[in-house]
Amino acid sequence: MNLSIKACLFAFSLVVFANKSDASGVSPYLPLKNDFLIELELERLATVAQMPMLAKPYHIVTVVKYLEKVKHSHPTLYKRINHYIKRYKRQGGITQLGVELGYSDNKSRTQINNRGVPLDSVLTSNISAFYQTNEYLLFSGSGTVSEGSKFIPHNTYMSFGTEYFQFDLGYREHWLSPMQESALTASTNAQPAPSITLSNVTPITDWNVKYEMSVGLLEEMQGIHFNDSTSSGRPGFLTMHLSIQPFDWWTLGGTRTFMFAGGERSVSLSNLWKAIIDPVSGDNCGGDSDLQDCSEENGNQIATVTSKFDFSIGSFPISLLAEYGGEDTKNYSYELGNVGWTMGLFLPYLTDNISIYSEYTNFHTHWYVHHLYDEGYRNDLVTMGHWWGDVKALDDKSAGNAATARLNWHISPSFNLQLMVRSATVDSSATYQYERATEAELKLKQLYKTGFLNYGLNFGKDINGESYYRVSFGYNW
Repeated sequence: MNLSIKACLFAFSLVVFANKSDASGVSPYLPLKNDFLIELELERLATVAQMPMLAKPYHIVTVVKYLEKVKHSHPTLYKRINHYIKRYKRQGGITQLGVELGYSDNKSRTQINNRGVPLDSVLTSNISAFYQTNEYLLFSGSGTVSEGSKFIPHNTYMSFGTEYFQFDLGYREHWLSPMQESALTASTNAQPAPSITLSNVTPITDWNVKYEMSVGLLEEMQGIHFNDSTSSGRPGFLTMHLSIQPFDWWTLGGTRTFMFAGGERSVSLSNLWKAIIDPVSGDNCGGDSDLQDCSEENGNQIATVTSKFDFSIGSFPISLLAEYGGEDTKNYSYELGNVGWTMGLFLPYLTDNISIYSEYTNFHTHWYVHHLYDEGYRNDLVTMGHWWGDVKALDDKSAGNAATARLNWHISPSFNLQLMVRSATVDSSATYQYERATEAELKLKQLYKTGFLNYGLNFGKDINGESYYRVSFGYNW
């Protein structure tokens, strides 16, 4: 509580100072994992216009700026995005709404990258709206209601500040990776935590520096270890992201996440800072560390380095994406340990109407598990990073890999198809014996009046060899 109060006071003092400048105001965000069609167009724009972004959701101001660069070279892309963002070019209103009916024979899985919504949810509805009182203050409301599940707020927050200091207080989401279908540290796989976030709307300097920091509070968690006992509580969750664009075609970034305290565990600001700047001696006990009392460990950290290369071969645009991270340090050094990495390839225009995206992730051991937290790197029992973490058991430390391939096809002006195939493996052990998990996902959008009819089919086999399926039908605007 003291940490949250101090963070808020610091935030208000910064924004008061920032408002004295001649800077412009805050910006709302565009959808994240709500509508695959507009999000595909945004990713195409990010590649073609070489947007210096390694984290999502995208600020609308950033999208508008880079959209002008493709007005003549990609008129169809310009028209589609420009038409969509018209709903934000007003003081306020509803920006998105949708409803979906579904049925699944599996009652234990959650929908990948959908904030922990159960796979067998029968009725799901969502709505997004905003109201901007002036240049420096706006309110956003967005959430999902799932039958049989609680209301999940996402992108429900108050924003205030300037283009260089935008503060978001509430359920603002974080996707800290250039990948489109996964993230090692933070994604939409689990529901967002209430948090305060500081970021810049306008990139800084000619190197297009972008930063983002947040501190939040996770849901109630069981099995938090302290000394020789366990307790329940709500751990804190800290995220830090920084990126630069040294060349138009290359954006480089780094991310840190820190799950700390909770239950009987507590952490002071000084210990938190030490753990961040010196994870070897500030947050790893034993061995060559200065920290020998393991009860004084602060929490669980993950660090990644990310990169995006946007270039063209003739008139053929390509994005090469990379993410390299460590769940811990290696042998009490400053090297990343328990490595995980992802490589991605995006071809936004294989043809005028077809795009292809693929990614492959490899995990060493101990990802998304931790000796201080029995539930691991999760929020409400759902992995906050890569969906692969939900494939295996909560306490399983095994290594593995995951792959995703996606095809998008504008069949006609009225029909859009998305086909996605996922695969995951977890190394078997004396405790767990696994098979390869596979899943296919088919989505079809049909233009209907001012919105879209959505048809969906999922089917697959989990690592225990059990088959499942889901069918869905819905409408969104």
